[in-house]
Amino acid sequence: MTKLKASTQFINVLVRVSGKPGEYVVVTAPETPYVTQRDTVINYQLYDTGGHDIIFTSATFTPPNNDQLSDWTISPSGKVLTFSDANTKKLALGVTLHFADPSGLAFLHDPQVQNVPEN
Repeated sequence: MTKLKASTQFINVLVRVSGKPGEYVVVTAPETPYVTQRDTVINYQLYDTGGHDIIFTSATFTPPNNDQLSDWTISPSGKVLTFSDANTKKLALGVTLHFADPSGLAFLHDPQVQNVPEN
């Protein structure tokens, strides 16, 4: 029997939002994903929102228009934000996650993604 090696690495980042409107605190786990394989898919998933129906609304990347991160997509529920990372260069990339609560209050969180290509 042939053993197949997965062609795409997936990194799932759990996102917890706590607090109250205007004072939300966002924590991601892992805090900084370390990407080691090329063409890795990164999923940010809201798993605990402290009873508030928080959703992702968008994401921005720093530096903008880089050649490492793809355009992002958001699931129909608003609970998962996904993009891919080419991971061809060793560098840190800024990711700004944009959120909204049920009243439309917008807020941000700025984690990083660390590219560490294996080859």
